[in-house]
Amino acid sequence: MTQSRIVLLCDVFHPSEASTSQLFTELLATLATDGLRFTVVTNRLSRQDCPAGRPRPLPPGIAVGAVGLPLAVGASVGTRLLRNVCFVAAATVRLLCVRVDRFWASTNPPFAPVWVAAIAWLRRRPFDVIVHDVYPEGLVAVGYLPKRSVVASLWHRLNRWAYRRASRVAVLGRDMADLMREVYGVPADRLVLFPNWSPFDQSRAPALAESRLARRLGLVATFVVQYSGNMGLWHDLDALVAAAQLVSDDPRIHFVMIGGGRRRQAAEELSRRLGLSNITWLDFQPREELSDSLACSSVAVISQREPLVGIAVPCKLYGILASGRAIIAAVPSGSEASRVVSEEECGLVVPPSDPAALAAAIRGLAASAGTVSAMGERAFSAYREKYSLEATRTRFWADWFHAP
Repeated sequence: MTQSRIVLLCDVFHPSEASTSQLFTELLATLATDGLRFTVVTNRLSRQDCPAGRPRPLPPGIAVGAVGLPLAVGASVGTRLLRNVCFVAAATVRLLCVRVDRFWASTNPPFAPVWVAAIAWLRRRPFDVIVHDVYPEGLVAVGYLPKRSVVASLWHRLNRWAYRRASRVAVLGRDMADLMREVYGVPADRLVLFPNWSPFDQSRAPALAESRLARRLGLVATFVVQYSGNMGLWHDLDALVAAAQLVSDDPRIHFVMIGGGRRRQAAEELSRRLGLSNITWLDFQPREELSDSLACSSVAVISQREPLVGIAVPCKLYGILASGRAIIAAVPSGSEASRVVSEEECGLVVPPSDPAALAAAIRGLAASAGTVSAMGERAFSAYREKYSLEATRTRFWADWFHAP
């Protein structure tokens, strides 16, 4: 492929600290050094959503066109609707006018594949879709949208048209590739397995005692079970709280819950009702401190609800691998996270939404320091070989674009 001017449509981008924003920023910055040129059309950040301090400058080759109204992401339903309507209107004008050889659409916002497919058709340009989450299937799976509703049916039909027109459909996991083939009829030769990568690179995995966060919390001599990342609809936080209650008789074990999302408040309230003192709740940590905060753990937990096989892949998996920590994956059998943990022998897989199984896994690992250490070493090895940013760059040119 000879195209070099790529326009990416996504809801969040630099300087947003959202995980999707960070991943896209790192990927585009790396590929810009290979000669590609990017224009990112994204939603304008509100003052509330902007990170504190002066943002890092973007490298040459990346231009950002932030459009729409600067309304807060977590505002009321009406405000979010207004935010999205203004974004669609302003971004459509930009997409119709910008110089472009190729379009990229992410699934954030969820309707972007259909939107960009229509614009690419009008402008006679090829386009690719980068699938982070599959909609409307995800909303159906968590009960937010009836499967047989008019909205779900129409959305599915439009998606099928868009995905089958795309030159490439990049998916995060093998389960997602299966869904794209079976549900949307995407030909196998247009599917690209393009998993996420660690949001930071490091030459070695720091010990728990080296973590500034662990020292600040007084957890250096503790078996720390950490959950770090989004606490949204895809994740069962209540099961983690229930597991913490089941192991609360063991003073060696402490939970550190880092992040935010729609399910955090309810989970935190549950922990208070249960009177648990073995959980520490923290907000998202700054990007530059992510390596240190992930090092504040003995084992890391990944959660994914049962109906979400093929619909989403927890991106926190790759940062955990880079931190060199054993993993307890409370995820469905056959999911990408389950496959990676099993294939790399870097942790344990337990059924999702099963506090007793999760608690048993925690107790077992807390009693076996040698097993935890060996799992962590294998996790870090998998990161270096397969899930670093450099490995991602190699995969991009080999599997998505031809080498320059």
